[in-house]
Amino acid sequence: MAWEERSTGRAGGESRRRADMAAEEQLAVFLDRYLYARFPDAAAGTEIRRIADRGEQLEGTDVRFIRRDGRVRNIDEKAQLYYLNRDLPTFAFEIQFLRQGVPTVGWLCNGRLDTDYYLLIWPFARRDDPAGISWQDFTRADCLLVAKGGLLAHLAAQGLTAERLLADADRIRARGEVGRVPIAGLQGIYYFASSPSRYVEAPVNLVISRARLRRIAARQYIVTPEGVERR
Repeated sequence: MAWEERSTGRAGGESRRRADMAAEEQLAVFLDRYLYARFPDAAAGTEIRRIADRGEQLEGTDVRFIRRDGRVRNIDEKAQLYYLNRDLPTFAFEIQFLRQGVPTVGWLCNGRLDTDYYLLIWPFARRDDPAGISWQDFTRADCLLVAKGGLLAHLAAQGLTAERLLADADRIRARGEVGRVPIAGLQGIYYFASSPSRYVEAPVNLVISRARLRRIAARQYIVTPEGVERR
C-alpha cells in the first residue's frame, strides 16, 4: 500500500515513515476483514492472498488474486491516508520522485512493476490523524478498482503517454515549479509538484478527478463493517 503523496520530510523522516507503514498495515487489516473476506466479484475458487513480503510490495503487489485456472491478478493499494474524512474529489498518481537527489520514475510510469490493478482508497475513520490509528478506527473506505493498463490507455488517448508525463516532470523540476501545474486543453487532470523543502523526495504527481476515474474504473466499492456496496 502507498500514500497518495510521499511523506518523508527533512525532519523526523524515519519516525514518520514507520508511522506511515503502521497506518497502512491497519488499513490493510480493515480491508482484509471487510472487503477481501467477502469480495463480491471474485470467481468461485479464487484465492485472495495478502502479500507480506516487502520486496513484492515494492514491485507493485499488495494483494494477489489467484483463480482456480491459475490466472493471477496483482492489486496495488493506494490510500489517501493523509486526508482522512476529507472525501477529496481527486487522486494523485506518482510520475517521478527524487531518490538521493536523482529523478526516478514513479509507480504510474514504471512499466517494470507487476501491478494489474490499482485499488484507489478514500478512507474514513473516527479520527482525522492517521498516526497511531487502529483498524477498528476505520468506519468506511470508498474504493475504485482501476486497471493500470486501462488507465494508461485513457491517458495516452489524451496525449499523456508515459514518455510525455516523464518529460513534463523533468521540465517542471527544471523550472522549479511547485504546486498545481495545469495541462493545456485538459480538464480534470493536472500536475502537482511537491516542494523539496517539505518532501525530500519532491514527487511530481498527476492529479485526476474522481469523476473521470469513476468513468474508467472496473468497479466501485463502498466498504463498511456492515457490508460491501458495489456500484
